[in-house]
Amino acid sequence: MAMLAVGVGGCRPEDPSGGVQRDPEQELIGPVASMAGPSKPVAPVQLAFEVRDVARGEPIPAKITLFGAAGTPDPDLAYGDVPREVKGGIAAHNYVMTLSGNGSFEVPRGRYDIYASRGPEWDLWVARGVVIGAEGASIRPALAQVVDTRGWISADFHVHSEPSYDSQVPLGARVHQFVADGVDMLVAADHDVVTDYGPVVAKLDATDVLATATGEEITVDGMGHFGAFPLTPQRGATGNGAVLTKGRSAGAIFRDVRARGPGALISVHHPRFNWGMGFFQIGELVAEEDRAGASFSFDFDALEVLNGLELENHESVEAVLADWFALLRHGHMVAATGNSDTHSLDRNIGGYPRNYIRVTRDTPAAARPAEVARAVRGLHATFTTAPFVRLSVGGASLGDLAQAPGGRIHGEISVQAAPWVSVSRVVLYLDGVEVRRFRVSPSGDVERFQASFDLSTERDAFLVARVEGDEPLAPVVGGATRFKVWPFALTNPVLIDANGDRRFTPPAKAAGRRATL
Repeated sequence: MAMLAVGVGGCRPEDPSGGVQRDPEQELIGPVASMAGPSKPVAPVQLAFEVRDVARGEPIPAKITLFGAAGTPDPDLAYGDVPREVKGGIAAHNYVMTLSGNGSFEVPRGRYDIYASRGPEWDLWVARGVVIGAEGASIRPALAQVVDTRGWISADFHVHSEPSYDSQVPLGARVHQFVADGVDMLVAADHDVVTDYGPVVAKLDATDVLATATGEEITVDGMGHFGAFPLTPQRGATGNGAVLTKGRSAGAIFRDVRARGPGALISVHHPRFNWGMGFFQIGELVAEEDRAGASFSFDFDALEVLNGLELENHESVEAVLADWFALLRHGHMVAATGNSDTHSLDRNIGGYPRNYIRVTRDTPAAARPAEVARAVRGLHATFTTAPFVRLSVGGASLGDLAQAPGGRIHGEISVQAAPWVSVSRVVLYLDGVEVRRFRVSPSGDVERFQASFDLSTERDAFLVARVEGDEPLAPVVGGATRFKVWPFALTNPVLIDANGDRRFTPPAKAAGRRATL
């Protein structure tokens, strides 16, 4: 039995040392052979795995990713976005997603860096320079859930799969992907099809680890794309009961959604996309002046501030963020969301970004789409690619009305992040204007940042927090040189009642408001 150095859960993948220690509980178990440079193709061998929860000692879902080292290429474990079944999970590209936590898969012989992960709430297991020879090998990663999200449930509201004309990812593969990356709820958003993942989740015996919501992406060429959930599927109807769009205005489409599903959340997707998909551009919205063209409708509940296809398009994100702030200032209390818009099993990855929603029951088995939609409409949500942010004023949290007698605001903010996630700065906005910036020193501590702050305002106001990191999430999420995913989180607002009338008056309706430090 060969002893190999492996990374203990929690190390940052970019560390030169890899956080590597010799640990007999996390060693490479099984026979290995050094690379001998075979002169002809050889059959792949089995890599067995068993991923366990540090706290409970039980097998858990996870993603196992392999990168070639010392001249070995990255393995290609399946053909594109059509995954391959393996024992205990499915394989795609250079990774395996497992629901059971144990199994095995074929891999070419060679030397690899191996990562085991379960999304941003969990630490990371790394084994570097693992030599897999003629007899194969096995690994026993152990992961710990380190970020405390009790009271919140994570969800991605913009997910495509094979019912969409532009995706070939099977529904079962999406279920594996979301469970392996620790997302609690998957909301279907296929183009003009109401998709129901429920039967697939049940067949995979995954109802305890993944909630789903039926929905669609209402796709209108020359107008924009809109998400709606939950919607009731209509078997036998066009698009399984998709909302009709031909010849109809945005306002008429939104009214139809509300008639069919009174509790449905209507969201504007990628509002400033080009190619005839950006509703804000097409609708001629000038948010700062609260006006738009005749084809526009303000009757939506949420706005996709961060889309997974725009993770590197900072200008677009800033433009949509400015739109959102302006909408809030004028009293359009729409929620900010972040969603993956995933179409494949590579590039924009499901759950990055994801939303965290405050709910009464915070397990996937207990999650209800109607409650999630209602909570988002009430602004009780935040979104992130990795850091988890809490913001409060006098005990009032996101979407709540905080009392600020005399306009004096005393708030608390904290940021948690897994050790492999970078957090570099925290920014506070009052009515969309930056009023405080904190620099966060590099650290591997989970409790990455915590601070109290005092602000003042002469009128009612809204308070938002933004968190960013300067190092991408690669190679756990995205790539080092291609499709970089940066740590980014944004809260919905805490509403400030400064005049004591126990309601929020939007800034544009309160002349003379001025915020100070």
